[in-house]
Amino acid sequence: MENINYQTVTLRPEKAERKLIRRQYMKTALVILINVLLFNIVLNFSSVLLCGLAGGSFSSLRELWNNGTKVLENDDINTVRSCLIPIISEVTAILIGVKLLKLNLKKLFTRNGFTGGELAKECSICLGLQTAAALIATFVGYILKQFGLESQTVDLTAQNNSAWSLWFMYFYASLLGPVLEELLYRGVILQSMRKYNERFAIVLSALIFGLMHQNYQQFILAFMLGLILAAADLRSGSIIPSIIMHIIVNTSGVVMQLAMQAADFETFAKVAAGDANAAMGGNAAFMVLMMINAVFRYGFMFLGITLLIIAMVKGGNVRKPTPAGKSRGLPMLLRTFLWYVVFIVYIYLCFIAPMKAAG
Repeated sequence: MENINYQTVTLRPEKAERKLIRRQYMKTALVILINVLLFNIVLNFSSVLLCGLAGGSFSSLRELWNNGTKVLENDDINTVRSCLIPIISEVTAILIGVKLLKLNLKKLFTRNGFTGGELAKECSICLGLQTAAALIATFVGYILKQFGLESQTVDLTAQNNSAWSLWFMYFYASLLGPVLEELLYRGVILQSMRKYNERFAIVLSALIFGLMHQNYQQFILAFMLGLILAAADLRSGSIIPSIIMHIIVNTSGVVMQLAMQAADFETFAKVAAGDANAAMGGNAAFMVLMMINAVFRYGFMFLGITLLIIAMVKGGNVRKPTPAGKSRGLPMLLRTFLWYVVFIVYIYLCFIAPMKAAG
C-alpha cells in the first residue's frame, strides 16, 4: 500500500476521496470486529458446545452446555482452549484483513531497515515501560478500589495443570501470541491506516491493541507498548523489530514467573493473588529472585525512560502529518459509524465487564 504524497492533494479530501477513505476505515473496523466477536462470542460458545459433545449424552441444549462446562473444569483443557481461541480469531482476522484491505505483509519482513543497536535501545524502552505501566496500573487500581470498583484478577499460578498444557501456554504467551498480535495490530491495522496519517495510525493501532486485552491493568502496558512497537515498525519499514521486542517482553515475564514458581510455589501463589506482604515469608531462593527481578525491572525502567526521553528530544523518523494528512485522520474516522461500534464494544469489554465480574 503506497503512501499518499500530501503535497499533491487538496487540503481537505474531496467527496470521492472521502468515500474511499471511509471505505478503508470501515474495512479496518470490520476486521477488528471480526476478531473481537470471534474471540468473545463465537469461539467461546462453540468451544463449550464441542466440549459438551465429548462430555456424554444429552437430551437438550442446556444439558449439552452443562456437559461442556463440566469438561472445562479440567484445567488442562481450559488452558488449551484459552490459547486456541485467540489463535483462531487472530489468524482469521489476519487472513480476512490481508484480503479485504489488499495488503502485502511479505514486504514488511525486510531486514535492511534497522540495526542491532536500534533494536537493543527500543527493547530497553519496552522493558522499562513494562515496569512503569505496572506501577501506573497499581495506582489506578488503588484509586478505583476507594470507590468500590475493582478489576477481576488473573490467576497466574496454573497450579493444577499438567506439564504439557503449561508448556503449550508458555509457548503461546512467549512466541506464537506475540507473532500473531504483531501481524494483526502492526501488520494489518497499522498498515491499513498509515497512508493517511502515520502518527494517527500509531496512536489508533496502539489504542486498539490496548483495548484488545480487555482489562484496564493490561490496557495501560499494551497501549504504551503499542506506541513504541508501531513507531519502530514505521521507522524501519519492517515488522521484524516489533515481533522481536514483543517476544522479549513476554518471555522475560514468563521466565521470571517460572523461576519464582520453582523456588517457592506457595509464596508465589500468594503474591500473584495480590498479597505483596507474603513475599517476605518466602524461602531464600525466592527472596534472591525477588531482588534480581526488582533490580532488573527498575533498572530497565530508569534506562528505558531515559532512552525514551532522549529519543523524543531528538525526534523520530515518523513523518509529521501535514494539514492535508490531519484532515484525513481523526476527522474521517469520526465519520465512520462502524468505529463507534468498535469503541463501544471494547470499552465495555475492557473496563465495564471486568469490574462487573469482580463485583
